[in-house]
Amino acid sequence: MFNSILLLWALVGLIGRVHGKCSLAPIADNERSIAYACIHGDLSDLDELSDETEWIEFSVSRFHVIPDNAFHQFPNLRRLSFYNCHVNVIEPAAFRGLNRLDWLIFHGTRIHVARAAWFRHLPNLKRLILDRCDLVHVEPDVFRTLPRLETLDLRDNDLDCLSVEELSHLTMLRTVRIDGNPWLCECRLRMEKFFHDRSIVQEIECRVRPRICTVHKIPQCMTQIDIPFPSPMITIEPISSHEERPGNRFQTSALTSLDRLPDRTTWLEITGLRIDRVPAYAFFRFGNSLRSLELRDCSIGAIEPGAFAGLHQLQRLTLVGNRLPAVAAHWFDDLVGLRRLVLARNGITRVETDALRPLAGSLRHLDVRYNRLRCLSVNELAHLGHLERLDAVGNPWYCECRRNLQRFLTDRNVGFEISAGRCYEEDEMIVEPTDEGQHAYTETTSVTGQVRWTSFDQTLHDKNITVVRPTIEIRTERPPSHRGTCMQDRTQTSRQVFTCSGIVSLKELDVIPHSAHTIRIILSNLKTIPTRAFARFDGWLSRLELRDCDIGTIEYRAFVDLYNLNYLSLHSNQLKSVTSETLEGLTNLRHLDLSRNHIYRITNEVFDILPRLYSLDVSENNMNCFGVEHMARKAPNLYSLKVSGNPWSCLCGSKLISFLDSRRIPYNRETLFDANDDCHITGIPVTPTTTAMITSKTTTTEPPSIGPYDESIQGSCTRLLDSAKPRYRCVGGNLSLLKSVPLEAIAIEFHEGHLPHLPAGSLYNFQRLQELVIRNSGLRTIEAGAFRGLDSLERLTIQDNPLTSIEAEWFTIEHLERLDLRGNSIRYIAPGAFHHLRKLVYLNLEGNDLQCIFTSDLQSMQHLYVVEFAGNPLKWRCRMDLEQFLETRKIEFVRVENSCEGKKIMRNLLYENRTAEPLECPPGCSTANKIEQGKSLTLFIITFALLFAIRMH
Repeated sequence: MFNSILLLWALVGLIGRVHGKCSLAPIADNERSIAYACIHGDLSDLDELSDETEWIEFSVSRFHVIPDNAFHQFPNLRRLSFYNCHVNVIEPAAFRGLNRLDWLIFHGTRIHVARAAWFRHLPNLKRLILDRCDLVHVEPDVFRTLPRLETLDLRDNDLDCLSVEELSHLTMLRTVRIDGNPWLCECRLRMEKFFHDRSIVQEIECRVRPRICTVHKIPQCMTQIDIPFPSPMITIEPISSHEERPGNRFQTSALTSLDRLPDRTTWLEITGLRIDRVPAYAFFRFGNSLRSLELRDCSIGAIEPGAFAGLHQLQRLTLVGNRLPAVAAHWFDDLVGLRRLVLARNGITRVETDALRPLAGSLRHLDVRYNRLRCLSVNELAHLGHLERLDAVGNPWYCECRRNLQRFLTDRNVGFEISAGRCYEEDEMIVEPTDEGQHAYTETTSVTGQVRWTSFDQTLHDKNITVVRPTIEIRTERPPSHRGTCMQDRTQTSRQVFTCSGIVSLKELDVIPHSAHTIRIILSNLKTIPTRAFARFDGWLSRLELRDCDIGTIEYRAFVDLYNLNYLSLHSNQLKSVTSETLEGLTNLRHLDLSRNHIYRITNEVFDILPRLYSLDVSENNMNCFGVEHMARKAPNLYSLKVSGNPWSCLCGSKLISFLDSRRIPYNRETLFDANDDCHITGIPVTPTTTAMITSKTTTTEPPSIGPYDESIQGSCTRLLDSAKPRYRCVGGNLSLLKSVPLEAIAIEFHEGHLPHLPAGSLYNFQRLQELVIRNSGLRTIEAGAFRGLDSLERLTIQDNPLTSIEAEWFTIEHLERLDLRGNSIRYIAPGAFHHLRKLVYLNLEGNDLQCIFTSDLQSMQHLYVVEFAGNPLKWRCRMDLEQFLETRKIEFVRVENSCEGKKIMRNLLYENRTAEPLECPPGCSTANKIEQGKSLTLFIITFALLFAIRMH
């Protein structure tokens, strides 16, 4: 019985576990070293590796913790990489013993915050890659621990600022990659100057389609807005609890009560609450909006490193009536925008070396009244190039120090007030002041304190900011909802071929006979493919296409009945992973198209259930690696493999190249794999001279010498009879169809056509055109100058097309008032793309794949009145700053509410602090936790059932 129970628990321990192996990998450029690629593995697989290993690469692995000394058995390790791994905790000494490590790469791994402790055991690190890691914070000391770093990659995270003072510790830095972050404009400009002065090269990521690499003179950033907040309380006396102050208020006995405040708090004052230590990240959640922070009479005894982390927009910090004997060097690392610092009545005796250096670019007013300072070195003030005033009365100064200080401030034209009374010699005993009410802190004995705060919304309401708008009609109504259509292709006489578009449920396929040979579903909104979704078509269906349907989930055995399916396309959806459970039953499948999704994981078992697979397309995804050796064994018939447009990792990319070469499958190495860099960057940078030529800024130019219409006419155009003016609707056509439209047309609607490319000058002759609509027409690329000559165009709609980017110099349309780009696949908007749209009033970017909409791109559009951006996966900081920018400019938009988001960010930051009090989230925000609880409950039920069965036996 006892042995049975042991066996049972062993089996239970194996439930859900994915076993992986680490295999030797060929090295790019014939480099001789021992390298292992570990796919779907865990740290226990390291036991099988040679102690002489020099390179280890983990891909799509699911270990949650990297413990201390995880790699101590590999003293010769030079490169260590983690791609799309589910790592939540990295212990402080995880990399101890790796003294020879040159490269450390985290790509697509949700680590959220880069901690200095991780890098203290890597003295020789030269290349650090932390891209697409959801980073919201980099601890300042990180840069002090990397004296030999040459390449720093922080691309595509959620960072808004880095202190150039901390970056200056990277004396050997030569290359940086920082694009794709919502940098604050002032901070970005400081970094740009720093990189320029140090001759540090900024590398910009190339886009695969079109493959363009440009150097931007004006970087994209988040424009800092002027948020008004309550005027400062100059008094340093204890504030009466009955004194009237603006804002909301509540009593509290714990600092954790700040959880009840909104993320967008602009002013925060805590009075009378006993706080022995201000913990790290205490105010991080308010970093996007907090402009003023006051901690009065809180008896604060210590401030932990990182207590003010993330407060890059804080302008005023007040610490009055606390127990702080020294101003520590780590307090102000992140306060790069601080203008006023009040440190009165704290018992301060000294200011540590370089404590004020992080404030060099912003501080204007320093207040250290009624402390115990005997000297304030002019060397500490010398960094403060913008200092305008120093208040320092009530301190027992050394005479010589006071004279030097007064002389320094006079020479710098800095206003000051310093006690003119008695001073002391350095060897003279100083009598401590007896008036504790002025010269020292006030001991706090009360259990509770008071919190006062003001939100961003209240601030705008109280200030009653008004913006004058042009008197122009804005029609923002949505088109009426309607069911999709499924139509048979009558040109196919021998087979039943059906095309469906605009459907929202698979039940709409009921109109299709069960004997259909081909079903194409395009431009629909399906989200989820349920289990046995196509059971009615069982042995008949041979070809199934689900393209541009916004599919994010495919449930277990969704295609199980389609045992004769030969071709399956899931092109241009929102899939993130593909497993054998979703494709089970497709034993005769020969062609599988998974291109243009967000797939980062394909399990090995997929190839086990597709033995007849001939072609596979996984291009344009987020793949770093998959089981190449397993695929080679289980897919002997595979002779067509498209893999371009993925960030392949170094070692897996080498394996992939070997496989493609062995099967003689053609591929373009330049778009697949760049072994000379970090190996996960697709495409090779080109010099600015090879980029597309920039067209003239004016819309009126000479017509093109060669006509754009070089194909036979398809489709039809009809004049709309409900309008007295010449308006035309074209359906199912190509660009040549425009020949049939009179040149005096004022409106052209192009629906469900074939228009993959819009060349320059293609619409030049329609100079009276006021409205242009291109909808559901497969538009992928637009040449600069495509809208040249449309001087009368006021409304432009490009909707529901596979357009992936908006490039500069496309929209040189002087009189455009409405631009509707909803429902495309836009991931990138080039800097200056909207620069010429001075009269734009309405901008719609809904339903795209944008992670950030930079407010610097909107700054020049002074008449902008409506911006719609729902349905984009915006980063937290980017969305917060975007909303605040639009509200201060009185630009209308639909708020994307997520009240739990800031607290989830805080949970990630504090993950390693296991004693921290859990953060509460509103209902509906804890889905991930509920899923984990469900797994635990399921495992408990299985265990109980098995135990019961054994007992009965």
